[in-house]
Amino acid sequence: MNTAGKILVAGIIGTTFMTMFSYLISDKEEEQYREPELLNALIDRSKYLPAISNKKTHPAGWSTHYLIGILFMISYRMLWHKALKNPSTAKTIIIGAASGAIGIISWKIFFSQHDNPPHNDRYGYYRQLFFAHIIFSVGAIVSYKQLSSINTTSNKDFRNLIKRIKAEKKY
Repeated sequence: MNTAGKILVAGIIGTTFMTMFSYLISDKEEEQYREPELLNALIDRSKYLPAISNKKTHPAGWSTHYLIGILFMISYRMLWHKALKNPSTAKTIIIGAASGAIGIISWKIFFSQHDNPPHNDRYGYYRQLFFAHIIFSVGAIVSYKQLSSINTTSNKDFRNLIKRIKAEKKY
């Protein structure tokens, strides 16, 4: 699998783990912490965007949420390639914490700039968002590493197979 494919898959996996965590905490605390639904509510309540009939399942919030996850994974890959080389567990958690801070700042801006933002316990939301981003980073980076190791192993196995076939033809 090429780099773009690994980024796409890892971004989707990381976002899925993050979303499952957000849904779990949202249900446990009986608060609205579900990012795709909050995005849909922001879109629906905007004066400039069309209304959304079903805030739970509308693709606008879901696709935006997953697109942002893929963009985070692109930035992780760039950071990994330029500086980290081989992210350890500690570095992965630090990246997740930094991503959580970025996520919190972004959501604060979304809520503060919106004329009619959805209501939720902001402190609780930002707390769970911080940890959700750590879960995202672990899921995304571990997935990317696994996809890279599978690809490397497959390429090596394929090259060894070709060498054996060529060696057998000589006899």
